[in-house]
Amino acid sequence: MMNTAEKLKGQIPYPCCPKEKAMAFESSHGRASYKCPRCGKFAIFDFDKMTAYPAEPARGASHKFKMKASSID
Repeated sequence: MMNTAEKLKGQIPYPCCPKEKAMAFESSHGRASYKCPRCGKFAIFDFDKMTAYPAEPARGASHKFKMKASSID
């Protein structure tokens, strides 16, 4: 079994607080939104390009997804 440090692709700094970083592993692909642990602002991380950029919080997104899931039933 390989060590997780060996599978690390790199670190992506938050655009708002460069000292805070998100870890990217070799299997990481696509984009994801994370909240900065230091200041609370949101950023979108692109794991293919190994970049991050600031983003606005998606207000009401969970409500929209719950509505879609309940309408399927």
